[in-house]
Amino acid sequence: MSTAFTPIQLGNVTVPNRFLMGSMHLGVEGETGVAHRMATFYGKRFEGGVGMIVTGGISVNEEGKGSKSFFQFLDPLHANELKLLNGALKGKGVMCAQLFHAGRYAFDRNCVAPSAIRAPINRYVPRALTEDECWRTIEDFGRSAKIAHEVGFGAVEIMGSEGYLLNQFFSPVTNHRDDYFGGDAKRRMNFSIEVLRAVKKNLPEGFPIIFRMSGIDLIPGNPSFEEVIGLSNALRDENVTALNIGIGWHESRIPTISQLVPRGAWVPIARRIKEQTPGVPIIASNRVNDASTIEKVFSEQSVDMISMARPFLADPFIVQKLANGHSERINTCVACNQACLDHAFQEKHVSCIVNPVAMNEDKYNFKKTTNPKNVLVIGTGPAGLEAARVAKELGHDVTIFEKRDQIGGQFQLASHIPGKSEFNETIRYFKNELNAIGVKIQLNTEATIENIKAKNSDVVIFASGVIPREFHLKGLELLPHGSYADYLTGKFVPGKAVAVIGGGGIGVDVAHRLTEENDPTLESYNQKYNINSFTNATIQTAKAKRKVGVFRRNGKHGAGLGPTTFWALKQELESEGVEFFQGLTYKEVTKDGLIVVFKNGEEFLYPCDSIILCVGQEKEDSLYEQYVKQSPNQKLILIGGAKDAKNIDAKRAFFEGLEAAYNI
Repeated sequence: MSTAFTPIQLGNVTVPNRFLMGSMHLGVEGETGVAHRMATFYGKRFEGGVGMIVTGGISVNEEGKGSKSFFQFLDPLHANELKLLNGALKGKGVMCAQLFHAGRYAFDRNCVAPSAIRAPINRYVPRALTEDECWRTIEDFGRSAKIAHEVGFGAVEIMGSEGYLLNQFFSPVTNHRDDYFGGDAKRRMNFSIEVLRAVKKNLPEGFPIIFRMSGIDLIPGNPSFEEVIGLSNALRDENVTALNIGIGWHESRIPTISQLVPRGAWVPIARRIKEQTPGVPIIASNRVNDASTIEKVFSEQSVDMISMARPFLADPFIVQKLANGHSERINTCVACNQACLDHAFQEKHVSCIVNPVAMNEDKYNFKKTTNPKNVLVIGTGPAGLEAARVAKELGHDVTIFEKRDQIGGQFQLASHIPGKSEFNETIRYFKNELNAIGVKIQLNTEATIENIKAKNSDVVIFASGVIPREFHLKGLELLPHGSYADYLTGKFVPGKAVAVIGGGGIGVDVAHRLTEENDPTLESYNQKYNINSFTNATIQTAKAKRKVGVFRRNGKHGAGLGPTTFWALKQELESEGVEFFQGLTYKEVTKDGLIVVFKNGEEFLYPCDSIILCVGQEKEDSLYEQYVKQSPNQKLILIGGAKDAKNIDAKRAFFEGLEAAYNI
C-alpha cells in the first residue's frame, strides 16, 4: 500500500497521502456558535492522518441552499463562522470548501433549476433560470470562491455531482433548454465550464480547485459515457486541479452507498474516466471502507486518490492505522447510514452507530480517571462492547463475561443477512481493540449470582441483551417453524414456501436472507441493476429460490430500518417476488399454510410449508433483577436491549454503552 502514503501535489498544496475526507454534512451547518464543535470534529480527523477534508456543501447563494441547515457564503454571519472554524484548524491540514447549489433539490418553494421539472424527491416545482440568472448564479460561484479563500480555506471543491444544479444542467433528463446552457451535450456542459472559469478568476494562481463530477447518474436517459468523458476532458483543458468522481443522483432507484452495494463497486467507473482523461488527478469515492479494497485500488493504480466520508465517522484514525500496519484495529464503517445520512436528511446532527463519539468529541474526552474501579460487564453485544472499551480507555480495570464462545451478541445474528456481513468488521475491531487495551474477556462464561459476586467488582454493567418474544397461534405445531434466531443460527431450516410472521426490521431482513443468501458481488450487483448499460440502470426482476410472504399486523413494513436504506431493500425483495401483507390479524395455521383475516373481514390462506417468527424481542434482565435485590448497595448499570427492548437498535445500544462508561 506504499502508493497510498506518497504525497500528491494539488495546485500549490502538497497533500501528504492519497486520502481525502469527502464532503459530508454534520447537521449543525447554518447555525452560529458551532465553529468550535466542528473544529473539534475535523481536528480529530486531521490528527488521525488525513491531509485534506472537504466540508459539507456551502451554498453560493440563498436559493441554492438545500435546506435551512446549510451555510451560505454570501451571509456575513455564516462567513464569519467559517472563518472561526478555519482559525481553529490552522496548521492542522487543508480544509476544502465545497461550493454548492442544490438546484431543484432545494426544499424551498423558491427553488430553481435549468428547466421547470420537479424532482421526484421534492414537492416543489422549480422555476427555470433565465439566461441572465444563469450568469448571475455563475458569478455567485466566483464570489463565494473568493470568500472561501478570504476566510481561510486552502482549497475549494465545485459540487457538480449527485443530481445538484451543475449536474442538472449537464443531464438531458433535467435540461430541456435551447440556449447557451442547453441543447446538445456541448452546450449542456457550458454551465459547469463557466462556473469553473468564474471560480478560477476569483482565486490566486495555483489555488486547488477540485470538481466533483458525476461518473454515472443512474437515471434512465442520463448522459452517455462518451458525454461524461467529453465533460471530464473539457474540465481538464480548463486546468481544473483534480476530478472527484461522484456516483448517482439522490432520486436514483439504484443504491450506491448502502450494504447492498459491494465494496469498491464504483472504482471501475473512476478508473475508466482516468484512462480517458490523462493529465489530471482522478479521485474515486463510494463504498471504499476497508484495507483490502484500498490496497487493491492503489496496487492496480486505478485512481490517484480515494475519497472516504463515512469511514472517518467510524474511525478518525483510519489513515494512521493503515500507515502503521494496524488495520485490524480499524473501526470499520458498516454502511448502515443510520446515524449519518438518516440524521442528515432529518436535519439532526450526524454521528455513527459504531462510534457514538463522532460529532460529540467536545462532550466526551478520554482523560484517565484518578479513581480507577473494577468493572464487570455482562454480555458482548454492541452495548456491552462499547461500555467495556470506553471504561478501559477511561482507566478502569474491565472484565467481560460472555456465555457464548465468541463476542458480538445481536451483531453475530445480523451478520448472516446479505450485506450485513459488514458487522463482522465491528466484531473483529472490538476483538482486537479490547485485547490491545487490556480488557479481560471470559468466553463460555455464563453470568450467575455466584460468579458475579466472586469478582467483587465496584461496578457491574448488565448488557445481557434480548431474547425472541414468545408467540402462540392455533395450529402452529402443524408446520415446521422457528424463531428468527433459530433460522439465522442454522438451528431451523425452512422449506421452499415461507411465511414470515412479523414485518418489522427483523422480519424484512429475514426475508432478504430467505431470498438471497450471499453478499452482493460486483458482478451480481451490476447484473441486478443493469449498470453496464450506463444509460438505463434499473433493477431487474428475478426468481428467488423460495416463495416468501411477510406479514405485519399494523404499521409499515421494515420499521426500525433506516429511511435512506429500506426503500432499496424493499425494492430488491419485491423484484424477487416477496409479497408483503399488513392490516390483519392471525387466525390459525393449517397443514396448508397460514390463515389471516384482513381488516375488511376477508379471510386469506397463504400457502406455505414453514413459518419463521419475527414477532419482536423481550429484554433479558432476569439476572439483573435477581442481583439487584441481593446487592442493593453495589453500583449496577442496565443498558441496551436488557434495559428496554422496545425499538432497540445498534445506534441506541452503542450510545448507552458509551454513557454507561462515563457514568461509572
